[in-house]
Amino acid sequence: MRFPRRYHSAIHGNYRRAYLRCGLLVGVLLFLYILVRHLLGVPAEAPESYATDGILLAAVFLLTLLYRNNLPEKQASLKELMLFGIGTAVIASVLYGLLLWAFGLAVPAQAALFATATTGATPAPDDPQIHYWAAFVAIVAAVKLALIGSFGAFLAAVFFKNETNLIKQK
Repeated sequence: MRFPRRYHSAIHGNYRRAYLRCGLLVGVLLFLYILVRHLLGVPAEAPESYATDGILLAAVFLLTLLYRNNLPEKQASLKELMLFGIGTAVIASVLYGLLLWAFGLAVPAQAALFATATTGATPAPDDPQIHYWAAFVAIVAAVKLALIGSFGAFLAAVFFKNETNLIKQK
């Protein structure tokens, strides 16, 4: 059985370049949260927290709205906004994971604290295998943020889409 109509939606902007830039910006912003806490002497108990989730979701919503409003006709389809939001969330979470891993290697006490919060195991900061714990914690944090960011991208796309799809007759 064939569908009598198919929907056609146009991509109005260059979402690939936009989500690369926005993803890098959000990834650095997420890492700055951990770095500022460390510099203030209040280390984060876990690499993924409600604060990082909130920062990511707020950034995805705000950047999706800004992306749509910066398009020439200020029109975006659900597909375009989904691709933009998911791309932004994935790039941000990968960059956050890499920076978190480097931070865990530079500050072994923070990596041990992250490992304790994530797995329940308590490695010592002078443990020779602390870099494995830092990598594990960074991967877990990046995957969790990518999933949460993708869900936020879906909500933002549904909320901010404003293009009506044209129906093509076959």
